[in-house]
Amino acid sequence: SRYRGDPNSKKIVGFPEHITSDIGSIGDFAASAEVAFGTILQRSYSVLGARMHYGHPDIMNKVYMMQQGGVSKATKTVNLSEDIFAGMDFTLRGDGRQIKHCEYFHLAKGRDMGFNAVLGFFSKISSGTGEQLLSRQTFRMGQVLHLPEALSFYYAHAGYYINQFLVSVSMPLLVFAWLLVLLSDCEGTFDVFQNCQNGQLRAAEWMAEFLNACFSWLVLLFLLANTMPLFCELWLQDSLYAAAKKFVTSI
Repeated sequence: SRYRGDPNSKKIVGFPEHITSDIGSIGDFAASAEVAFGTILQRSYSVLGARMHYGHPDIMNKVYMMQQGGVSKATKTVNLSEDIFAGMDFTLRGDGRQIKHCEYFHLAKGRDMGFNAVLGFFSKISSGTGEQLLSRQTFRMGQVLHLPEALSFYYAHAGYYINQFLVSVSMPLLVFAWLLVLLSDCEGTFDVFQNCQNGQLRAAEWMAEFLNACFSWLVLLFLLANTMPLFCELWLQDSLYAAAKKFVTSI
């Protein structure tokens, strides 16, 4: 805003946040994820129109937010992530309202990043995201957002955790499918019933070749996709050497 009382001024302005922790590798991984989320990802969400309000570093126009209903919510179950709901309510008011992300300040925060603290924090965030799916704000956001913004909003919030759930479920399903293939392998007692042929590959060999073909390069692609935001951010802030060093130590 260039002057006081400008109606087109930004009502929510976000700033990057840098989380620090020195409690082992778990704390380092969690802090690195927070660094990427608070900097380059927020910058991307702002450009794509999917950035909401994410807590402490953001500056909000108090009088304006009070006039649209405030930031407090009715229940601590559905509205567990109350900061996200403030951003969604702000966006749903329409009239070209957009949450801006600026690089004026870079805030640092030290946090306890032990195993229990990390588990509790991510449990809270994932539970709040699950409750968002039940809210009317998420339903209305899906109705008013354009397709690029809706896809960005989906993956930035609920889609990320749904993806993590599918990855977690896929591992036991893969083991179960592997066992089914192994149990259907040809044995000397049931050759007549299983239509076995000479020179046919064993089920274990076939499954090993299949997994090798699927996951040999997909694992590398998965690692690159997960570490690329942090790698790019460290390259922008420090140097290519610092980003490469962090990437190697993370692997």
